[in-house]
Amino acid sequence: MDEAERVPRARLLLPLLISVIAALAFNAWVLDPAHFFFADDWGWLERAQFHPWQETVHLFPTALYNDRPVGELLIRGLYDVFWLRHGAWNQVWLALHALNIALFVLLARHWLPPLRLALAGVLAACWFSTLTAVQWIGAAFDLVGATLVLGTLLAYQHAVLGGGRRWPWLLLSVVLHLAAIRTKEFALGMVAVLAVWEFVLLRRDGLRERCLRLAPHILLAAVFVVRYATLYRTQHAALESGAYGLSLTASGLLEGIGWYFAQAFYAFVPGSNETHIGIGLAFAACVAALACCSRVGIASLLSAMILMAAVLLLGKQRHPLYLYVPHFFIALALCAPFQRRGLADAALALLVALLLYWPVHTGFLRDARNFALIKGGYSKTLFYDYATLMQRGKPASPVTIAVSEAYFDPFSWGSGDALRIYHDDKSIQVRILVAKEGVDPCADAAGSCFVERQGHLTRVR
Repeated sequence: MDEAERVPRARLLLPLLISVIAALAFNAWVLDPAHFFFADDWGWLERAQFHPWQETVHLFPTALYNDRPVGELLIRGLYDVFWLRHGAWNQVWLALHALNIALFVLLARHWLPPLRLALAGVLAACWFSTLTAVQWIGAAFDLVGATLVLGTLLAYQHAVLGGGRRWPWLLLSVVLHLAAIRTKEFALGMVAVLAVWEFVLLRRDGLRERCLRLAPHILLAAVFVVRYATLYRTQHAALESGAYGLSLTASGLLEGIGWYFAQAFYAFVPGSNETHIGIGLAFAACVAALACCSRVGIASLLSAMILMAAVLLLGKQRHPLYLYVPHFFIALALCAPFQRRGLADAALALLVALLLYWPVHTGFLRDARNFALIKGGYSKTLFYDYATLMQRGKPASPVTIAVSEAYFDPFSWGSGDALRIYHDDKSIQVRILVAKEGVDPCADAAGSCFVERQGHLTRVR
């Protein structure tokens, strides 16, 4: 249960470099030219194109879901700089992941010796099942949310442990906490994470000083909890009827824990991509047992569960994307126990190697990457075909487009957001059809008509 001594700066450099290089090398596949915009990427790009920024920037939320101005401002800024040059977007997302790994290593340096620090950093950098956010532009809110969560905790920790003037770091932690809340709603739980860190791990100064440090974060969280509670009373009916309805039952909570730990530890039902809930709960129990062997592990696992709390209740909407932020703390919990025992170091190195090798051995990593690149290449081909066909003018609206794979094509999202963005014309109406053999999709089309043939888009009229 003893704390590890702080890693000296000279010995911090190697774990930091190893972890960041691992993050860049392992995830470099996202820079493949076939990795293109997908699904609700187009929705956020459409907002950047047509909606004034004043609709985005407001301190308090006006909607329960997707009112996330900090992440949206990032998308807007990058859109102004890069437009639809998808390669540049992917480079920024990879760089943000590397930044998150660097922040994580700096945070963990106080609690892990150099070998453990390197193992934790490499695991967080390359734990494939938890890294969906790195490959998805629409996941900006989880990717940047992790940056702000780790930044908040790092600033707060430095204020407590760093010595010298504390108030600038405490102020920075409050500002980053506010930005995190306005990036994604899970950050409301950061006040509980900070309290766990303060009372379980940091344990500096008296009770009064600790409470004073936490007070601004408590006030900040309370204000936003009240605001979201007010919105819930007026908007919950629409939310409950959709995919984001809450499941407030013990069985639903356990099922959520089992699902996410099964996803993280590759516990898939043979012959399918469905997760094995029972095995997932067994993995969760093993992680909890290891975490309970040290204060670092206890604080880290509690932090992960707090940040997962909201999505555990979304019984209709489970996605591996939501593992990105908590996976940093799960990695830290796994690397924390029995730090002074060489046998434990060897066992941990084996565990990390197994978690990195298993998706390679089973083909999961290959299949998941190929899926993203094949579907991305398909979407990119159709979009560039359209751009080539229409480089000299706009189509007559309404536009009919027949494709072989609706949803994976670039046009389905928003019923033609990609076309409206490309032409900078919000008035264009688009109808998407799935091409069927022997059926002419252009027979009843009133305006322009495009048909996918042998993987390429052709213009019929």
